[in-house]
Amino acid sequence: MAKHSSIYPAPEELEAVQTLVSTVEGALKKVSDWMDGLNKSSGKTSSNNEAGDIQVEAEAAETKPDHTPALCGVTRVGLVAKGLLIKGDMDLELVLMCREKPTKVLLYTVSANLPLQIQTMTEDKFEVQSCVSEAAIRVRNTKDPRLTLKITLSSLTMREEHSPTEEEKGHQDDREQEDNKQKEGEEEEEEEVLDRQKCRAALASLRHTKWFQARVTDLKSGVIVLRIFRDMSNRLAGWQPLKGWPLELICEKAMATCNRPLGPGEGLRRVMECIASGILLPEGPGVHDPCERDPTDVLTDLSAQQADAITHSAQHALRLLAFGQLYKVLNMDPLPASKPSSRLLEGDQCVRLRSTGGCQKRHREDVGSDDRDFIKRMK
Repeated sequence: MAKHSSIYPAPEELEAVQTLVSTVEGALKKVSDWMDGLNKSSGKTSSNNEAGDIQVEAEAAETKPDHTPALCGVTRVGLVAKGLLIKGDMDLELVLMCREKPTKVLLYTVSANLPLQIQTMTEDKFEVQSCVSEAAIRVRNTKDPRLTLKITLSSLTMREEHSPTEEEKGHQDDREQEDNKQKEGEEEEEEEVLDRQKCRAALASLRHTKWFQARVTDLKSGVIVLRIFRDMSNRLAGWQPLKGWPLELICEKAMATCNRPLGPGEGLRRVMECIASGILLPEGPGVHDPCERDPTDVLTDLSAQQADAITHSAQHALRLLAFGQLYKVLNMDPLPASKPSSRLLEGDQCVRLRSTGGCQKRHREDVGSDDRDFIKRMK
């Protein structure tokens, strides 16, 4: 717990995180309302300029059922939602869900209006920057502590693109025609739609956050052990490949399979034993990803050399734990020896006196003198 208290963010840092995230969330809500107002006003002007009641009624019938806004909602993901923030590792992330596939125009529109909406909520100054290559918007504060919030745009339509089973049922000619149409459509969309891999990664982070909140948040000492391992991954270059989602899965599986709740020290040892057993090695069982439909091993990107280095490091850490040198594993100074209480000191003195016979003799003499005085008084 001494190590955990040293890496846990200060109250000022946590307050700054909460202020930044809540301010941006409220500003994004106002951006969504502003965009909805633009869409409604453009729909009214277009319907008034068009001639013919039949066309107006047809367009009204088409637009009435579609009341969903362009921006569906914003969700906290990553370290903020999981509660894994530590000193020196304050990556803040949000996912902005869109109704349709997010485009570059939408990204520029949101990033241009976001500073105006932030000014209506607070007097603090923030820097807003659009990053098309990352399909995200970055918001930075100008006060200490300096923090950066990443807002990634994504949509559920990004994962509903491939349907191989339906294509296999068609004829070969139909397949070629469909493939050509899809290629043409994709080429046109690629110029406007944001990076699909980044958007799908944002959807995966949403699934990971929901799984974490359901399985790890209520697990005793789970979050504490994960913060300690995150600090270890930042200090030791060999542990970097395991940082993030793979480490969270390993810690949950190791601690949740125990038949009783574990403390921080016991949880740390159990996770180390799990890694030292060789599950990361190529011939090991691997780590299954519970948030994917198809069987997926989260350790596919881990090379054999990296897996061997992490396994060796975990085995060395276990040897240090066995010899009572936990402070070396955590990279901290050894704790001072706790002073024994006064009761323990009195007990030790009494034991020493009894071993020499002095305590019992003195006790008998005292008892005898009291009896003699009482007899004299009675006479």
